[in-house]
Formats: sequence, C-alpha cells, structure tokens
Amino acid sequence: MPLLISGKTAIRPSRKMKDREGVASVVGTILALLVFLSILGIFTNHYVPSMMAGNEHNHDSQVITQISELKQDIDNMMLYYLNSHSNTLSSYTPLTLGSSGVPMFATGTQGQLGIIPVAGKQDPSMSVLFNYTLNGNTFRENSLSGGGVVVNIPNRYYIPQSVLYQNDAVLLGQSGGQVMLANPGFNVTSSGSAVSISLLQLSIETPTSSNITFSGTNTVGLTSQLLEFSQQTYSVTGPIKIQIITPFATAWENFINSTFRQAGLSQGNGLTVSVSELSFQNYILTVAVTPNAVHSEFQITLSTAIVSIAAEE
Repeated sequence: MPLLISGKTAIRPSRKMKDREGVASVVGTILALLVFLSILGIFTNHYVPSMMAGNEHNHDSQVITQISELKQDIDNMMLYYLNSHSNTLSSYTPLTLGSSGVPMFATGTQGQLGIIPVAGKQDPSMSVLFNYTLNGNTFRENSLSGGGVVVNIPNRYYIPQSVLYQNDAVLLGQSGGQVMLANPGFNVTSSGSAVSISLLQLSIETPTSSNITFSGTNTVGLTSQLLEFSQQTYSVTGPIKIQIITPFATAWENFINSTFRQAGLSQGNGLTVSVSELSFQNYILTVAVTPNAVHSEFQITLSTAIVSIAAEE
C-alpha cells in the first residue's frame, strides 16, 4: 500500500533503479583506479628509472670530484714539504658513498669504499728497478710502493663504475673501458742523447695497517697526512724496469706510452711495454726502458712518499 505524506502518495524507488546506481558507482571506482594505476605505472616504469639514472650519474661525477680533491690535497702536502721540510699538515676530504633515491619509489644506490694499505706485490703497487753509479761504484735500487683508495659504484640504472686512486693517479673503469682522469707524478723529457725521468712512488698506510671498508649511501670523511717524503736523483747505468700491478692496466699502458712518446721513446725504440694477467681483474704492467744509440744517457729523479689515510662516518 503506497505511503501517504501530507495527503500525497510517496513514490518508492524500485529495486532495479538502486541496482543500476550501485553498478555505476562500482564501475566509476574501477575506472578511477585503472587511471590511477596507469599513471602510476608510467611514473614507475619511465620517470623513476630516468630520475634514478640521473641521480646515479650525478653521484658518479661527485665521487670523481671528491677523489680528485683527495689527490690534490696530497699533492699540496708533498709540495709544502718540499718547500718547508715539514709534514705537519693534514687534510679532510668528504666522500659520498651512494646516490640519492626517489622518495617512496626507489632507494638510493649503495656504494663501497675500500682503502688498501701497502702490503705486497699482489695489491695495487709499483716497483722500480735500476742500477746507478755513485763515486765510481755501481749500486742497485729496487723501490716498491703500493696501496690505493677504491670506490665501487654498482649502479642499477646507470653504468656501474669504479674509481681508483693509485700511486697519485685517478682512474675510472666501466664496462666500456677505462681512462686515467688525473695523471700521477711521472714525467719524461729528452735533450739530445740524454733522457730525464721524474717519477713519484706513493704508498698508502692506514692507522691499523689493514684494509678499511665502508658501504652505504652516507658520507665518509677521509683524513690524510703525509708521513714520509724523500727525493733522490740517480745516474742510471743499463735498463730501467717498472712494474705496475693494477686492475686498470689499459689506462696505465696508454699513459706510459704517451709519456715516453713525448720524449722520443716508443715501443721497440728504447721502450717495451707488456701486460699480463696476474689474477682475476688484476694485471701486471711491465715497462722496460733500455739505452740505445739515440738515447744513451739516463737520469732518474725518484720521489717516494708515504701517506696515512683514515676514514670515519
């Protein structure tokens, strides 16, 4: 029986009309959800990878800059010692391990820092061997340096990279190759038959004489101090042999060839450069410099330095 309101008959909505309104509401909600998920998918599949690749690229550049600043600080300490004979200076260099992420969508990419003290020939090292004359007598010099600072950046969206500070050189490696970003203290000049070689051997120590490792996305502070520095010039008799153990043999080989070429020495012309694998991703670069009819007089100025590097978060 119809309901009466103020003497009029009230119309009751039919069950079919209620069902249609409910279906329309559900369909609208589903469509809105699909639109949201589509937008979210576009953002996570396209924009997030693009933003993360940019973050990782920026972080790579930041690490290269910071390692280059570490080299510059150490170079300045050695220069200060040459002028003042004082090794009281120390330096602080921040090093950012990882890249930033995208809030709520992607975490930052973690990096790894390793400080390797000089320990032996299996670690990043350089050895120099030659004979020299002093007061009519012949002596042999066999000098070894080693150690390094390496930052591994296992990027997920950009190209994974590694940055190594070894023997005062800054090197960059990635899947496409490797390059020396900052040259070490290594120079070769010639004048007539005389060849002058200036070479720095830099060793790295840690406070505990053991490896230091950090990982994450935070910033680590590196404190470096020059412990020892010496410089000596020798009149060389016979060949000079230099061996470099490094994961960046190609970059070192290119630098060595270019440096000697500027002084008129090249492969097969007073210079022999060879590379052999020592262990997994570790190579030994052998450089032999031999007097010949064109270049018969050799002089080498050998600088040796020991630097202590500590790290803390």
